[in-house]
Amino acid sequence: MTGLDRPGPAQSLALIAVAVAGTGWVMTGPEDVLTRTALISGAAITLFAARVLPEAMTAILTFLAFIASGLIPTDLVFSGFSAGGFWLLFAGMVMGAAISATGLGRQIALRLFARSGTSYRRAVVLLSVSGVLLGLLVPSAIPRVVVLVPIAAALAEAMGYRPGSRGHVGLVITAATATLMPTYAFLTANLPVIVEAGMIEALYGETQPWGAHLVQQAPINLVRFVAVVAIMIHFAPDDGQDDGGDGIEAPSPLNPAQSRLLALLGLAIALWATDVWHGIAPAWVALSVAALVLWPALGVMSRDAMRSQIDLSPAFLFAGVLCVSAAAEATGLSAALADTLVPMLKLGVGSGIGDLYALTGFSILISHLTTAPAAPVILVPLAASMSEATGWSIETLSMIHSIGIASTILPYQAPPLILAMALAHMPIGALTRVCMLLVLVGLTIGLPLTYLWWGWLGMV
Repeated sequence: MTGLDRPGPAQSLALIAVAVAGTGWVMTGPEDVLTRTALISGAAITLFAARVLPEAMTAILTFLAFIASGLIPTDLVFSGFSAGGFWLLFAGMVMGAAISATGLGRQIALRLFARSGTSYRRAVVLLSVSGVLLGLLVPSAIPRVVVLVPIAAALAEAMGYRPGSRGHVGLVITAATATLMPTYAFLTANLPVIVEAGMIEALYGETQPWGAHLVQQAPINLVRFVAVVAIMIHFAPDDGQDDGGDGIEAPSPLNPAQSRLLALLGLAIALWATDVWHGIAPAWVALSVAALVLWPALGVMSRDAMRSQIDLSPAFLFAGVLCVSAAAEATGLSAALADTLVPMLKLGVGSGIGDLYALTGFSILISHLTTAPAAPVILVPLAASMSEATGWSIETLSMIHSIGIASTILPYQAPPLILAMALAHMPIGALTRVCMLLVLVGLTIGLPLTYLWWGWLGMV
């Protein structure tokens, strides 16, 4: 076996999980529904987290396993495809592909960077603003990383920072973290939030408005944004640059396709932000805009875009994790897990802020034992028991889950950061230290502010 063929830790873990599931299946009887559901679910979650197989293949194997086992009805196996979150994610992928295909994201970023000059501090601020603005426009973190991180690297070199220098590393880490951590305030910006919202709707029948999500998540994500800027400004001294500025291209006028796409995205954002008044769910707003983006007559994307430019793998991942969650709920596995795990958190015994820290810490732990996109599979089915123990609503529990999932301590937990490291060759040690600092600031400043804010809103 060559070095390329030898399985790494993630692959080994996935193989062990599948082997344990298969062995356990043989050793249990058909009447042991909970154990059999746990075996299939555990193997599926491990495969999703380890990313050994393509997400679509893991999802299909999960569907087949539950269909063959007869543990849940077929309509529950495929319930993810009828959830609003699935179509929100699908539409987000269409819009993200359009952003990349038309070059609109790059043009927006270049217009901001044209103002940075050779100032490291100004570049950090503008990169951070760019990351948040792209979070509004592009409903997926990975396309945002693909757009922003290479531009940050080009900007750093144009400013005279050599690859690997503190200035270069500081700017690319700024781009990677600013387009991920603070954007959890936007319901449509990141896959884990979309999965969480879809599962909450599927299991509890509660739809999260885009505007309400933004308001409720505002304090901690504002703290995250300020922390990214403050930490990265002090990451590197404002020296070492020459009078460059010629290494990065100047922005050009928007072409017709970019202008039309920008108008459609602006319409989507306006409708999302006002959904508490008009009542149209974010998924149906996104799907309508996606239909217009794909309409050949508008000239935004080519006629064969669905075949050549849009990867549906994340949508299958979403449907797969909802299948696991539906099985856990229908068979009683989630109730059994809740009876075991929730009492360990001692919820409702001490203060409200203590409950908030316990639930946030539990969400952080689960998201690092799996990955951010897979964490809601475990967390959402427990929300009802946690709500009963604390007296807080399902909506509040969902907001807490999002805070925990967004608290990335180790970069491997967030696939967009893994991609950013590959694109810019940034050192994992430096990125890990920045992630740890951001989580520390979020937990010590952002979480208490959020508790006070939620108290004023009547959520806790």
